[in-house]
Amino acid sequence: MDEYYRYEYEDNGQYCYPHTHVLKNKLNITDQAKLHAAEQELSSARYFEMLRKPIPGDFSLDHLRAIHRYMFQDIYEWAGEIRTVDISKGTIFCLTQFIGQEFKKVQDWLISQNYLKDVTDKREMAKKLAYLIGEINMIHPFREGNGRAQRVYVEYVCKNNGAFDLDFSKTTKNDMILASKESSVLNYRPFELLLEKCLVSTKE
Repeated sequence: MDEYYRYEYEDNGQYCYPHTHVLKNKLNITDQAKLHAAEQELSSARYFEMLRKPIPGDFSLDHLRAIHRYMFQDIYEWAGEIRTVDISKGTIFCLTQFIGQEFKKVQDWLISQNYLKDVTDKREMAKKLAYLIGEINMIHPFREGNGRAQRVYVEYVCKNNGAFDLDFSKTTKNDMILASKESSVLNYRPFELLLEKCLVSTKE
């Protein structure tokens, strides 16, 4: 993995097996590649379940936690729990003591935008979603699995709007990583372009 996306600044003893960067897991897998494969398989299965039966909520931090908990329940004991260590991937994410209040700002913005329910233009929707996903990404509430959980969250925002669906198969993991990196310096344009490509009108 690109070194930019290696987590830094944590006490390995809490989340990782001693003297490794392998996360402690319910499967007791101590090989990073095997854990990654198992995590992808199990979380993907849960993701498709959540598409068929969405996790209810009010787009609060607790709602995002419920999404994360469901997606990673088979792998991590701490699924759905807010991280207790400060981490970075080239840039330092939100410090643990501010996660709640920073996410409240994001939720308040979403409320002020009527949960984006009034947006009918694809370009405008992409712009607003780019800001939303960029801000959530910088908060990075969980030790692992942030990107996957926040993608479900914004998919639910689109479902709530009723005019759009999001199809992330229309982009690549690398494009998502690059857009996330740019959003860390408040450049949301890559996310806008990416999301506009992924937005599918339900009215067509």
